[in-house]
Amino acid sequence: MADVEVGTQQVEDPEFSSEEEDEEEVEPSLKYERSIKSDLKDRIFPNTKISIVSVHEKFIVLGDINGQVFLLDHSGNIIRQINAHKGPVTCISIDSTGEYIATCSRHDPNVIIKGLYKESSERDSSESFRAPVYSVELGPDFATQGHYVVGTDRLMFNEKGFFGVKRSILHAGEGPIWKVSWKNSFIAWANDMGVKIFDTHSRKLITKIARDPKSPSPADFHCHLCWYSDFTLLVGWANTIKICQVRPRTSADSQDLPPFYVEVMNIIYLDHYISGIGPQPGDKIISLGYRPPQNGKPVRPCIRITGFNGEELSLEELSIKGYESCGSNDYNMSVLTYDHFVYICAPNDLVLAKPRDMDDKVGWLKERLRFEEALEVVRQHENQLRRHTFKSVGQKYLAHLRSVGQFEKCAEMCGSILQNDAEAWQQEIMAFTNCKKLTVLCPYIPTKSPVLKSWAYELALSSFLSAHEFDLFDKFVRQWPPEIYGQQAVINYLKKMLSEIKLSPADNLSLLKCLGLLYEYQEDYVNSLYLYIKLSDPKAFALIDRYNLFASLEGDDKILRLLTLNEEKAIDLYINNTDKIPVSMVVNDLKKNKDNKDKKLKSAEIERRTKLLYKYLDSLFQLDPEIGFEYHEDMIGLYAEHDTSPGKSKLMRFLRESTSYPIDKAYEICAKRKFYEAQVYLLTQMGRPIQALSLLVDEIGDITAAIEFCKEQDDKELWDSLLRKATESNKSSYITGLLQNIGTHINPKDLIARIPNGQKIDGLRDSLVKILCDYKLQIHLNEGCKRVFVNDTVSLSRKMRALARRGVHIDEENNCQICKNMVISDRDSSDVTVFFCGHVFHNEPCLERLGKKLLHFLS
Repeated sequence: MADVEVGTQQVEDPEFSSEEEDEEEVEPSLKYERSIKSDLKDRIFPNTKISIVSVHEKFIVLGDINGQVFLLDHSGNIIRQINAHKGPVTCISIDSTGEYIATCSRHDPNVIIKGLYKESSERDSSESFRAPVYSVELGPDFATQGHYVVGTDRLMFNEKGFFGVKRSILHAGEGPIWKVSWKNSFIAWANDMGVKIFDTHSRKLITKIARDPKSPSPADFHCHLCWYSDFTLLVGWANTIKICQVRPRTSADSQDLPPFYVEVMNIIYLDHYISGIGPQPGDKIISLGYRPPQNGKPVRPCIRITGFNGEELSLEELSIKGYESCGSNDYNMSVLTYDHFVYICAPNDLVLAKPRDMDDKVGWLKERLRFEEALEVVRQHENQLRRHTFKSVGQKYLAHLRSVGQFEKCAEMCGSILQNDAEAWQQEIMAFTNCKKLTVLCPYIPTKSPVLKSWAYELALSSFLSAHEFDLFDKFVRQWPPEIYGQQAVINYLKKMLSEIKLSPADNLSLLKCLGLLYEYQEDYVNSLYLYIKLSDPKAFALIDRYNLFASLEGDDKILRLLTLNEEKAIDLYINNTDKIPVSMVVNDLKKNKDNKDKKLKSAEIERRTKLLYKYLDSLFQLDPEIGFEYHEDMIGLYAEHDTSPGKSKLMRFLRESTSYPIDKAYEICAKRKFYEAQVYLLTQMGRPIQALSLLVDEIGDITAAIEFCKEQDDKELWDSLLRKATESNKSSYITGLLQNIGTHINPKDLIARIPNGQKIDGLRDSLVKILCDYKLQIHLNEGCKRVFVNDTVSLSRKMRALARRGVHIDEENNCQICKNMVISDRDSSDVTVFFCGHVFHNEPCLERLGKKLLHFLS
């Protein structure tokens, strides 16, 4: 047994609200409703008061205080009305088939039994028992056997006999029979002494369950009986519930005892008086509770659901009309077992309590703003829901989050709630727009599955601009596929902002880059390129190459801007696309001089352009010397000024490989800048090698270079000039250089003869040894070459004689080239002449004729 402590949990329902509120509200187990649009409201309650209710799956039966019985459908509409008794109806019994009802009143001795259908009306009867009737119960087999029991001050069993109804007394002598309940073969009844259970098969009393002597008067607080199952009886009396289990006796038990016995499994103590009791699935009991007034203030009745173990599962207060004037016996309760609907009756009210389904649970959680719990319930029980869907609950949640300002959380939830519903996404975008928080939602807006209407994305992008969140605008312009929104609409809005609002340089730069990208998305590549070049964006190079925008580079200093942006890439682009970017376009653009009042700035600009022009023309020349030849004259000065390579190697290469510059001008420039090496080359090209040699000896002082120059020219006069200058210079190093390097190009005697007597020459001995060695080597080389030549001549002569003497194969297929006859035949045995080329001739007369033709041709 368990003593149950009861809290004060209450129900907040549109019809059934409580007066107090717990800190932690618990979801109710039942939902409640009234039939406000029915005969209950229009015909019954205005005219009478209800005394009792009983329900069947087919209909509802009400008894009123005037003795009338109303048969209603489950919508509350009257089907039939019976004037049954002279006083309040106190008991109604419906047989299991729903074809008969029995009623009684404590204020008259009659029991009325009515067949509800034409074929069952033969059992209609009105039996008088000469004493007030407190209870009546139709047996499970009443439709076939006509068994029923009646409780007055004794319990009478009625059955159909040969001469009418046969009555037998099952119990008497313990006061009124307040309540009777019949299940299969078991009849349970309650009187002032307690509850008894009788077995109709064995015709024996099974048990007596005594009433607690301390409990209130049974007349004031009636007993309530209910069969939970075929063998489980629930007894509710005063403030206790007893759970009684009917069990069969074993064969070892005494044969004189009844075949069954009863075990009280549990006694549950409540904090209210019981006005009705009924079963609930899962070993649970539902009870209607009455609580006396507290401090003179009426207390609402309650519905309690309790487990068999005594655990309180639910306690809900009811808002019953007229509860202030009701006592415990004024309430009634009847449970419809097949769907566990509970009908609660009071004199002025009839309330239907239904088990709450998952839709009710979700609705209750929504009303209390517990949306996350509601969504979890929807996920787990989606198949059980009829009124709610995940999206409908989720959208309510999103609206709630917006209303309380939790926009970030709302945006995060949109993906899981709205999923692929494009229309719902668009509605949400408008809702965020109205709250001026669209920028919060933008990172979560889908761009595929689903794809929204273009205006939604345009609105989102414009919201970034309106909020001056330019970094986010740039991010989403690059991140979102351009085809999902109208680029022109965004371009127009962006251009308007750029023209009307003064922005910081950084913001202005960022938005102009976005504008260039939007132009690119729109395939307006010319405008896009213009912006990229203006903004010094390296993307300009890829754009030019990808979309063949070379023609768009003309004008507006675009050539120069690209060179400034990336000199190497720009030059590479220009020199590899001369067919699309003419050399003249680049040169003319770089030669322009902008008007600038500041002379220093103007000079610096000219210097910058000139250097860029040099780099461009130099790269072009290295790629192909023939391209841009018309600018080779200008290139001399450019090389002279800007060539920083060692020894002016680039200038020298240009002078040697180009044939498109005026030599005299080139010489003038090089002479002015004292580029001696270039001067030497140019003088040589001009046919003035003596002057070139003078530069090498007199200006440069490089005797080795002078010697190499003479070797290249291989001119005796040039060698004489060099020898004269070397000997007249009185520089022993010159003499030493000549002695060590002239080799066999001149006769060493000529050099030695020119050396003044007494002149000191460093390294003379070594130089002379080298000369003699070189000379001896030359002699050996000449002799060796001669021997090789003689041997080769003899060998080739022998080979030629062998070839001339070898036989030549001819046969019948060879014809004379003059007479066209075969050279070998039985009829002709004349001599023939065969040439190495393969032609064959008869000696006579054909070869003679050939000779005459040749002489004629030559003459």
